[in-house]
Formats: sequence, structure tokens, C-alpha cells
Amino acid sequence: MRCSRCGAQLTDSPNFCPECGAPVHRDDSHETMATPTIASTLPEMHARDAVQAGPGTLDALVVVRGPRIGETYEFSSEVTSVGRQQGNEIVLDDVTVSRHHALFTTTASGRVTVRDLNSLNGTYVNGSRVEELTLRTFDEVQIGKFKLTFVSAADR
Repeated sequence: MRCSRCGAQLTDSPNFCPECGAPVHRDDSHETMATPTIASTLPEMHARDAVQAGPGTLDALVVVRGPRIGETYEFSSEVTSVGRQQGNEIVLDDVTVSRHHALFTTTASGRVTVRDLNSLNGTYVNGSRVEELTLRTFDEVQIGKFKLTFVSAADR
């Protein structure tokens, strides 16, 4: 199944397209919906440029696509929450992001994991929907219409 707005391949039956955030209409639905076809207008940053996004000694996420392109979020605590609602350590204010969307946890060995919190649109790493996964440098995490590149402190 493909998104009617941007043409992205859809997996796991999301309610919204993970690429552009458009609502997904299923062919077996009795509802009728008109969705305009437009090219993505979101600015994008090359993942390798994320390393130069700012000096730091902590693991971080760099926004490479979305309204806050180039913004860097460093993991200064063991657990970092991401969601649309105020009170999360990282607030991504867009309807494609759940109020409490995902958690990033730094393990005792220094690795960072991402865990989806049963969000409506899911959490994707390198294009695949995940429940929980350990991240590596340059892994691309998609939360709603935001794409964030994970950068390990060792590579900054």
C-alpha cells in the first residue's frame, strides 16, 4: 500500500503516513476521502552533516527533517521521553506525534535504546517499525513527520 499524498511505501497499517503525516485511507473502508497529491515541502539535512550540527560530549539526536531541522537534543539523563505533550524532555509539537511517543534509554554499558510507547503512528528506525532497538551512529529515527539522526558521543 502506498501513501496517496507522497507515494511512500506503507507497512504495518499506520493511520498516518510516516513520511509526510497524511492520513491513510484504506481501500476496504466504506468512507470516502479526497487527499491532494503534493510533493514533500519539508526541508531535509544529510545525515552525515548531523555530526557537525554542534559540539558535544553526549549522545544526541539531530533533526534532519521536519520543522526544527538542525536542532540537536543531547541525552543528559538516563531516560529521555519524546512526545507532543509538554513535560517530555523532547517535545515534537505535531499531530503525527503521540503525546507520549517514545523513550530513549542509556544503558549501563553506554548504549542507547529507543522504545515505542504504543504510539498511534509508531516509531521507525531506518525505515522499519520498531518496538525497541539499540541504536548505532547514523541510525535514522522517525517519529511522526520528524526524522532524527542518532549520533554517538564517540563520533562527535
